[in-house]
Parts: sequence; C-alpha cells; structure tokens
Amino acid sequence: MEICSYGCGKEARFFFKTGNKCCEKSPNSCESKRNKDSEKKKGKFKGTPYWQLPEDKRKLPFIPWNKGKVGVYTEEYRKKISNSLKGRTDIGRASTDEKETERKKKISETMKKNPLCGGLRKCGGRGKKGRYKGYWCDSSWELAWVIYNLEHNIKFERNNIGFEYEYKGQKRKYYPDFLITENYYEIKGRRSFEKLDAVNKEKIRQFKFNLKVLYEKDMKPYLTYVIEKYGKDYTKLYE
Repeated sequence: MEICSYGCGKEARFFFKTGNKCCEKSPNSCESKRNKDSEKKKGKFKGTPYWQLPEDKRKLPFIPWNKGKVGVYTEEYRKKISNSLKGRTDIGRASTDEKETERKKKISETMKKNPLCGGLRKCGGRGKKGRYKGYWCDSSWELAWVIYNLEHNIKFERNNIGFEYEYKGQKRKYYPDFLITENYYEIKGRRSFEKLDAVNKEKIRQFKFNLKVLYEKDMKPYLTYVIEKYGKDYTKLYE
C-alpha cells in the first residue's frame, strides 16, 4: 500500500508527475500538507505591517520599500528628473507661438465644418455654471438674473429655440438666453455693444423679434439684490 507523501499516514490514492503521492486529489486538501505550509509561514511576517497600524501606534518612521534600491524611483532619480524639467515651459500647456497658432487653426477648422456650433449649449461659455431650481445658468450673472426674477414672481423660461442668422456667407444659430412673454433676453456680462466681436454684433442685428441685451450697467440691480441677500459667493446656491 502506497502512503501519502505529505505525512498524514493515509493511503495514497492520487499519483502526480512529480513523483509525489497524496490521499487527496489536490495536495492542498491534505490536512498534513496544510499544517506544514502553515508552519513554514510562521515568523515570515513579524507583527502587523506599518501601514495597517493605528495612527497612535506608528512609532517608527515609515520606510518606503524602494528607498535606496537601484533601478527604481529613488531620491536621486527623482532629483535628476526634477532638475531636467527646470526651466521647461512647454509642459502641460501650449506655451509656444507655434502651438497656440496650431490650436487656433484647429478650432477655426472645426467651426467651418460645423457652422451651427457656437450656439447655446449646456456647459458652454466660461462663467460659473450650474442648475438652480430647474433652470440652467451659464454664468453667475445669469444665476443672479434667475434668482431675482424667481423671488419677484416674474415668470420667465429658458429659451431653447435657435434663430438662424448669416455670417460671412455661413448660416448659424443664435439662442437668446431667456424669454419673458414675447421678449427675449440676452445676458452679455461686462461688455457694451461696441466691444462685442463681429459675430455677436451680427446675430443681434439680424434678430427679428424683441430682444433686450443686458450689459454691465443693466445687470447692476440684479447683482446688487442677490449679493446683498446671499453674499458674493452666491454661486454656492447651485444645486
């Protein structure tokens, strides 16, 4: 009778190519082998790893696994990389004139391929955007206008209809910001009509319905009301 090679004393019923014999189909199922493996592992890990200890019991300074080792990110290697990057201005942004020109060229080509782009889009523009009581606002000034009208029971709605206009032979869409009865409202921020670019001037000129464009002086009552009530950081009211 063949005996299990792993010391349990039981009859071996399974024979492996390595020459070992076992009482179970898998050696790991043999109780004697599991006990031996457990004994081998004892003492291999001394105590709880540093990173698993509570904060108040981390008495010794943590030593990174790669400290002083060759071929990994050592302190010397990091300093070498840091020194090589000093003075570089072309990392992470298009800082050179060539790159900036190329970027503008790509944007221009995109506009030509899609003449309808540039209209009202959620998240379009540069202001602090967000949603307030169901109304999407593309800037903090739009938010002030929305708050003022809501709190003065003035009914309005966000305009989602695009009106066609033409610029340099191309047809585009213009989306005024808001609508009150039959009057459309456009919030232009810190500008006057004279300081608008050619595209904005043209779409305002070609608009065939009642349009009220709100510039800086027009926005003062709305901003004053909201800032006095909610403070300068009123954009925190966004949902």
